[in-house]
Amino acid sequence: MKKVLIIVSQKPENLEGFNWFGLTDGAEQRLRDAQVSVTALSELTYITGNKITAIYDNDQGFDISDFDLVVFRTVGDWFEWGVSAAHYLKQKGVKFIDEYLLTEARGKLACSFARQAVVPVPTAVYTRGSKNMDEAIQRAEFTFPLVLKADIAKKGDDNFLIESRQEFEEKLSSLGDKAMIAQEYIPNDGDYRLLTLNGKVKLAFLRQAALGAYLNNTSKGGSAHMVDLSDLSKQMVKDAETAADLERLQVAGVDLVINKLTGKHYTLEVNRAPQVATGAFNDKKMDAYAAGIQELLDNIHESE
Repeated sequence: MKKVLIIVSQKPENLEGFNWFGLTDGAEQRLRDAQVSVTALSELTYITGNKITAIYDNDQGFDISDFDLVVFRTVGDWFEWGVSAAHYLKQKGVKFIDEYLLTEARGKLACSFARQAVVPVPTAVYTRGSKNMDEAIQRAEFTFPLVLKADIAKKGDDNFLIESRQEFEEKLSSLGDKAMIAQEYIPNDGDYRLLTLNGKVKLAFLRQAALGAYLNNTSKGGSAHMVDLSDLSKQMVKDAETAADLERLQVAGVDLVINKLTGKHYTLEVNRAPQVATGAFNDKKMDAYAAGIQELLDNIHESE
């Protein structure tokens, strides 16, 4: 018997009403030798990372990759989570419809699901409810401190280093309905912003947090200095270029961090339209940006 999973955006209050949760028997009657289950994007737990990755319904006890076919019926305001699920299913080799969800995402979680197959990324978790979060953190093998940050934010806003379980619960409660993800903390001496232009890394900066601070962002008081590309490992440069190409960005600011205890690097974010005319070393960035535009113009001329 084949197993089919129908995914909607949110779980309705009345499960017996005219909705997919209440129509599973009718769906099974119209299919030959198939078992139908229903869940909602809002009810799933999402874990992304290279060490462990999963998207599962904790209450019903299944992973969405356990099925032969997954049907996305509605995504609505849960589009980012639908994109996460689509990339996850593709990586697991599970057939699903509709494939338009295999697109570039905006949120940190969905972008991490897309990247995890090709570049190293930190483990991150999203779920609703403290019970599910407790289980997910244990499953992801998180320890404190950990990072709690908004799924969609800029310049380090709503990004916190959490030192204890109590602080974690209090911070989650204070943020209300804002979509937040928990991410493993990577001990570091700063992070690297690599500016990629036309598929190649052209400039690199090391950003370091102010004394006693956590965030390395210059917009949050951090400092920055230029780094010679020869000082970076070839794999770091390659991963930055791969991450930018994955999101079809000719201009990108790729943020990487090196774990100072293990020496392993991770891709944190890929920023669209990174600061060029403003911020640190704007002259250097403008020169590189202009050279990139000129390269495109020269290629157009040559093709004619």
